[in-house]
Amino acid sequence: MKQAAMQSNIIDSAMRLPAGNPKSEVSAWFDLAERWGISHTVAAPPDEFVMAFNDEGNAMMADLVKQYPDRLSALAVANPWYGEKAVDTLKRAFERGLCGLYLHPGRQGFHLTESVVDPLIEACLEYGKPIYSHTGTPICAMPFQLAELARRFGEATFVMGHMGWTDFCGYDAVPAAQQTPNILLDTSLACSSIVADAIEKLGVGRVLFGTGYPRSRPAHEFEKLKPLNLSEEDFDKYARKNARRIWKINP
Repeated sequence: MKQAAMQSNIIDSAMRLPAGNPKSEVSAWFDLAERWGISHTVAAPPDEFVMAFNDEGNAMMADLVKQYPDRLSALAVANPWYGEKAVDTLKRAFERGLCGLYLHPGRQGFHLTESVVDPLIEACLEYGKPIYSHTGTPICAMPFQLAELARRFGEATFVMGHMGWTDFCGYDAVPAAQQTPNILLDTSLACSSIVADAIEKLGVGRVLFGTGYPRSRPAHEFEKLKPLNLSEEDFDKYARKNARRIWKINP
């Protein structure tokens, strides 16, 4: 792979906005992203909005998307324990243009296998939106738990955040994804050998490039791509086309 030649117009499917001033944080991110050829970012709001202040977080992200429509897409948050209020929150966010649902079981206090999350998945199906879930936190957010949820909602599209590498080993990410075809893998934080295994066993159409920022950095995520030796066509799917398809990003 001619890395320098292909490293442009990349879509980052795994960025979470750090806490702080949202305008200054997103501006700083764009400066960093531009240096690495990342032209569009799919972002989740900071943790406090993921856990508790869902409406405020969604409104903030919608405003940022409106300000930077060509550079930013945003995931909506709704803590499932809020019940019908969470469903209403999610639907309002979708109607404001947010591109999918962001789940973080460890922050929001539920297991991926619990039925409390089902109404949110049903809302995603109603609006045709994908679900990105953090994985890698033992007992509540592991790859096989996401696979169970994805099997129950076979018409929905799920993204396995970080391939289970955030707090655990992640070696079960590919076997879990093999159980059901409606899971894609965000490869941020995962090591090169596991990414290569995913591409070999699942196909390049089921992986998404992500930086995992702010937990990881573009420098690390691009460095680990070198051993993969992807063809230009495969890199295009991995770093651009797959993301455009599931997040509905215009070229």
